[in-house]
Amino acid sequence: MTDGAALGAGLARGEERLERTGRWNGVYGLALVATAVGILVGTPVVILAGLAGVGFAAYSRFTDAPDPALAVERHVSDTDPDPGDTVRVTLTVTNESGATLPDLRFCDDVPAGLEVVEGTARHTTALRPGKRASIAYEFEAVRGRHEFDSLTVVTRDLSGASRRVSRQATDRSTVVCRPRYDERSVPLGDLATQLTGSRPVSATGEGLAFHSLREYRTGDSLASIDWNRFAKDGALATRRFDQPRTVKVVLLVDARRPAYVTAAGDRRPGVDVCAHAAGALVGGLTDGGCHVGLAALSPRSLWLPPASGRTHRERLLDALTTDEAFGWRPPESATDDGFDRLRSQLPGDAQVVFCSPFVDDRAVDVARALDARGHDVTVASPDVTATDSAYRRLAGTERRLRLDECRRTGIPVVEWSEGDGGGGTRSARPSDASPQSDRAVATDGGGAGWR
Repeated sequence: MTDGAALGAGLARGEERLERTGRWNGVYGLALVATAVGILVGTPVVILAGLAGVGFAAYSRFTDAPDPALAVERHVSDTDPDPGDTVRVTLTVTNESGATLPDLRFCDDVPAGLEVVEGTARHTTALRPGKRASIAYEFEAVRGRHEFDSLTVVTRDLSGASRRVSRQATDRSTVVCRPRYDERSVPLGDLATQLTGSRPVSATGEGLAFHSLREYRTGDSLASIDWNRFAKDGALATRRFDQPRTVKVVLLVDARRPAYVTAAGDRRPGVDVCAHAAGALVGGLTDGGCHVGLAALSPRSLWLPPASGRTHRERLLDALTTDEAFGWRPPESATDDGFDRLRSQLPGDAQVVFCSPFVDDRAVDVARALDARGHDVTVASPDVTATDSAYRRLAGTERRLRLDECRRTGIPVVEWSEGDGGGGTRSARPSDASPQSDRAVATDGGGAGWR
């Protein structure tokens, strides 16, 4: 049967269009020729056949496909599944048109990202008034907020010369699939605010924890002098203490159209892997005492300024799960990435963790531009390339060259690898070539750090 979803791809919810299929093109002319030949040779059978053809061609030309009035009921077995769960959808269509629909084809508009694993989401039938037709199918749940709110319907007339294609609005059924994110962390720099915080960075002065001694300098506070040492050897020395500072970290997720690539045999786009990586980093960084924010490198704007607390943490994870910026349908624009808007939003004292598959040179430009503006930048990059063809191996080589270019400019690179955390989560390991010796490494709540 004709794929109804493909026919309705250009229609908005609630729109329809009437099309001529061209099935009987030429029949009208052939019928006239047959009628003329029958008259010339005096054959009544040929004349009748020609006239029948003329009548049928006229019918197909002036008759339109019926406009259906359908009542739609949809039942979803689980609206809050875990990743990988199987969810069953049952759809029932009732003909309320008052007339028979001789050729009715309908297809449930399954949201982007969901894959039907059992049954079928479409059906073809003839439906008398008041009669029902039902379908049932199952899909595998994946991260995100998925809205079932329309049905693609195709009707044809008896001749099949015309068809009416519509996307009929239905009652909304929402499925929200929330992954269980791991808790990971990243190597961070020394950039911090001057506000007191719980994360130590390489700044000393007045504080709580003893750091070291240095020679006394004119102007040093008398309270900072080590009088015990002065009593012992007569030398003045000044005590220095660690100064905990608040570290602001913005997780920047590459959600541009080029980032929606997938590896062979894997239907998960790179954006989904990056969203999982950012979700894991939210837990590790907030547990480490950082103020964490979130942004999307995408024409679809998303900005959550750095903050702390349980409520803010849940807000970050909810955005990574359900926000349109990280949806399964790529943005329409392939050129606009919202970087100018992002630069105006980023605080000057924020560090940036850039989660990107690095599938094009623009990702390198963004990382270097942020580094040039004074932000401490760390790259967390999942590998979505494959090795099953020469073209894909070339793409993998180009990605490694881009990451090496970042390393040469002093930007640490962490290559995100597949883990066994369940629900599609990913674990992380540091790249052996990453220059981390001068970076403080935040650890998760269990003190495991990178694994």
